[in-house]
Amino acid sequence: MMLVEDLIKNRYLITPPAYYLLEPHYKKDFTLAELIKFAKSAGTFVIDLTLAEEFLKEKGLISGGATEEIENEESQMEEETGELTSVSSRDISLSQPDSVLQASESSPNEDSTGEVGGYISTGKPLQSGTFGTSSEVLEAYEDQNYGGESFVSTGIEDTENLHEDAVDGEISEDVPVEIPEEDDEDEVLLEPEPENEYLDYSNGENGNGDTSPRIVYGDYGIPIAYVEEEVPEEETKSYSVYSDVQITPKENFHYLAAKIEGDYAVVFDVKNVKLNPPKAKNASGKEGELLVEAYRSMFISRLRKMRRIFRENPEIGGIIDIGKLSYIRPDGEITVVGLVNSKKETSKGYVLEIEDATGTVKVFVNRDREDSKKVMEIMHDSVIAVTGRYSGRGMIFAERIYLPDVPKFRRKHEPLKEKVYAVLLSDIHVGSKKFCEEAFIKFLDWLNGDVENEAHAELVSRIKYMILGGDVVDGIGIYPGQYDELAIPDIFDQYEALANLLRNVPKHIHMFIGPGNHDAARTALPQPGFYEEYARPIFRLKNATIISNPAVIRLHGRDFLVAHGRGIEDVVNEIPNRSHHRPAEAMVNLLKLRHLAPTFGGKVPIAPDPDDLLVIESVPDLFQAGHVHVMEYRIYNGVFVINSGTWQAQTEFQKMVNIVPTPARVPIIDVETARLRAVIRFDQFCEGV
Repeated sequence: MMLVEDLIKNRYLITPPAYYLLEPHYKKDFTLAELIKFAKSAGTFVIDLTLAEEFLKEKGLISGGATEEIENEESQMEEETGELTSVSSRDISLSQPDSVLQASESSPNEDSTGEVGGYISTGKPLQSGTFGTSSEVLEAYEDQNYGGESFVSTGIEDTENLHEDAVDGEISEDVPVEIPEEDDEDEVLLEPEPENEYLDYSNGENGNGDTSPRIVYGDYGIPIAYVEEEVPEEETKSYSVYSDVQITPKENFHYLAAKIEGDYAVVFDVKNVKLNPPKAKNASGKEGELLVEAYRSMFISRLRKMRRIFRENPEIGGIIDIGKLSYIRPDGEITVVGLVNSKKETSKGYVLEIEDATGTVKVFVNRDREDSKKVMEIMHDSVIAVTGRYSGRGMIFAERIYLPDVPKFRRKHEPLKEKVYAVLLSDIHVGSKKFCEEAFIKFLDWLNGDVENEAHAELVSRIKYMILGGDVVDGIGIYPGQYDELAIPDIFDQYEALANLLRNVPKHIHMFIGPGNHDAARTALPQPGFYEEYARPIFRLKNATIISNPAVIRLHGRDFLVAHGRGIEDVVNEIPNRSHHRPAEAMVNLLKLRHLAPTFGGKVPIAPDPDDLLVIESVPDLFQAGHVHVMEYRIYNGVFVINSGTWQAQTEFQKMVNIVPTPARVPIIDVETARLRAVIRFDQFCEGV
């Protein structure tokens, strides 16, 4: 059964005859990968007898067909035993016990013509007892008027043979099966057959006049054969995927950016990081233990990266492992770095528990000290440094608290020869009824030179890049009641609609497209990218690069950190005076902690990757996020922080959670300075604003 299970895990099916032909050679003469590759080249997901024969011939394991091998085996058996078995490998059910096989082989029954007829299993397991003689099997069905007919399994490869084996070419649509009473140990006990398992395809119908395709279910309850019929014409969809939206650049409009050579690179992408997940030490290892070990590796990775950041701070001296504090002279000043496990407020101050890879220690922060204000900005599982005096009783009395933070002074970049701009977008939510369709099309017109004045013409002519930071479609089943708010209820059509819109972006503008929590991508952070089988249309855009969440894009030497911004949710939950309506403030808190989602086990799911890829190791020139649908920006220690808003009007769910979006606003960034150049508003074309 190992071959069947391995194929089902890879979404491939196999017929019983093919199984019996391939099983003796599996993992001895061929691997699962070789078999799947052969089936894939044949363009099928059902491995039947014919395909199995061809595969074994190609591997040089058989010279003739399976039928020839079976006949040779039967001839050899006839010579040895003097009789011919009536049951072939094609007729044996995988669920049939050995006792059943032996009884059916040793007890051939004769029909009215005197020809030898064999009992062919329906592929159902015996409930109890042992198999009796073939005559007893027939007597159990005499009341059903089947006479001496053979009982043909549906677990065969092709439906034409099914009719040839049936008496008079007829098979009843519903075969009632009676279960014999348990008054004899030798009587066979069969489970009742499910209704409509046997279907008549002799006229291309299922017996009820319905000519639609019907799948035939055989052993293991999986489809192994079907009748091909003409596929009905696809019904016209009641919604648009914007295939008719075709915008051409305005005649005589001069794009300066088209003459500027592109200078961009994705310097950090989750897909490019090679991870080494923990492996089981032995066969008895438990999956839960591996998961815990993976998260442990992730937090050790976080500590290691944060210690490196703290060492760059000239105010911090030597860092001591917490496990070595017992060797330190009491009341001596020390500095430790650790993850914040807990924080409590007392009448005199705050008590923190921090942990590193060597141990834990409690930290007391007096309310009278100036650094006590920083405690409110510390989130659970974030990493801090503490300088103070160790009491010798497992307590540090803090004198200074350091956050990883962003340095105040940074190296300046060389000026660019030509001004070049980038457009920042996020949360487009194509597919939602609240998607600002008209406003987005107006924006595309604007990019193609349909401008009102010379100032706008200057902006459009210098736009070279566009960054889309997640939630580019609305997705399916993301929040309660979403289906009622979908204009496009199919995830494939949502990405097709998005691609049809984005193909109207002028070809000299290069797009970077990343996923969010509404997209077809891994839910947990970090997100390596879109699932290509769903989002294939955007992968085909020639002027687009698919990025991860998070990612760092270098434009003309300036680093743009792009993240969807789910960590804002945990900031709003944990830090006082933070709100979804002021996302830039929450983003500054993430910058101070140098992490995009510090809290583990909060609202934001974190993947058990052995390396923490959400640490902001290098300070960017610009930090872009979205997610909360409110556009806001500010500058913190030389870093331009901006939430790029949305293209979706307020939904019913947002009303319930009190989110007031600011849709259809387009921030234009001067790449040279990594600062805001202008905000172009199209919200007048967005309904419900």
